[in-house]
Amino acid sequence: MTVNFDSRMMVARHFPVFLPLDKFVWMELMIKRLCTICVMAMLLLCSSYAEAQRKSSANKPAPKKSTTQKKPVSKKKPVPRVTLAKAIPQVKDSLLERDIPLRNFDSILMAARRQETSLKSPDFNLGKTLGTALENFIPVQFKYAILLNESVEKLSNLVLYKNIDDWYGTRYRYGGKTTKGIDCSAFMQVISEYTFGWVLPRTAREQYVAMQGIKRDELREGDFVFFNTTGGISHVGMYLQNNKFIHASSSEGVSIGDLQSKYWSRRFIGARRMPEVSPATAAPTQLD
Repeated sequence: MTVNFDSRMMVARHFPVFLPLDKFVWMELMIKRLCTICVMAMLLLCSSYAEAQRKSSANKPAPKKSTTQKKPVSKKKPVPRVTLAKAIPQVKDSLLERDIPLRNFDSILMAARRQETSLKSPDFNLGKTLGTALENFIPVQFKYAILLNESVEKLSNLVLYKNIDDWYGTRYRYGGKTTKGIDCSAFMQVISEYTFGWVLPRTAREQYVAMQGIKRDELREGDFVFFNTTGGISHVGMYLQNNKFIHASSSEGVSIGDLQSKYWSRRFIGARRMPEVSPATAAPTQLD
């Protein structure tokens, strides 16, 4: 029985091992069969992966909608403002508006309220600070009555407090003598000359020697207080009222200090006073 080549090829496609074929023809058939198997395997894997993804997405619960709302960005609230008319309801508004510009006192009253809260005691009384002669004092008196926690009637030396206010807040600079920076002894020179007409030496030690010693309980407005901050007589200030003094602090600049505070009470050396001057040559205490 004779089998032609085409018949052998057809049979070899299904039984390539059992028929003797040409070497190259057999290799061609094997390669085709392997390629077909690989393609079918890849298609099977892709379909299996797609089916698995579909099932996992179907079983996955739907994401919950967030019930929490985003907080809106809140703008900074403006600082509440207090007017004298609200702080002193017993005084007519017209009197306040006529004699006192309210814009100058809003921030001062805020500071007064903060001080009253921080003290947490009845020692600070806003009514006492304002006094009864509301229409007779000027803004600078009211400001320093608040800072000194003293009745406004006691701040009678207007020239002194006006000069202090011109320098208040000036930064400290060792050796400085201007509004760009000033040290403690130079500040005492300026205030003393423009308020009382006193010409003081340059350093705190020299100023201490030039004055007369007094006891601490004898202090009055315009006296000098000396301290040991860096060794010896190294700091000076001018006494005002209620154990408070004005000075040029190295940390806060021209500001008000408290003799009863722990820092200054430990460093206090002594109190001094300029020699008495006759009333004829005394500096004025009222503004022209």
